[in-house]
Amino acid sequence: MRLQLGTLARLYTHIDPDPEVVGGAVSGWRHWINKELPHALDWNESPTAPFESAEVGEADWAALCDGAGDQLTRPELWLPGDHDFLFRVSDLAEREIWVGSSAELQRELEARPSGTPGRQILLRLARRSLEFSLPLARLP
Repeated sequence: MRLQLGTLARLYTHIDPDPEVVGGAVSGWRHWINKELPHALDWNESPTAPFESAEVGEADWAALCDGAGDQLTRPELWLPGDHDFLFRVSDLAEREIWVGSSAELQRELEARPSGTPGRQILLRLARRSLEFSLPLARLP
């Protein structure tokens, strides 16, 4: 499984090659979801924001998810911030995805046994998501 830490504009570059078009779509999407949520979410969409990708093996992911809670197993996207809710939404590629919180993901990972390399990778990315206020995506 691939993970990507970075702006949503970078994640969705496959929608349109023009970064301004994708950036405008991300901005509109953020405005739309914030109207639907109990409180507004914000994250870094700067073109100079850090970017990182990582791989977690399928067996390692399965071991990590065994008995884990919803903040680990459901989301395909974790947004930075200390909200404790999960929500389902259409993303910019018009796929229905679950969105969670990087802070909740970090707490859940810290409560898990430290034995798997996947836990270390995902925990590092969750922390960086919070540090740099960047989304973290689990790619299909």
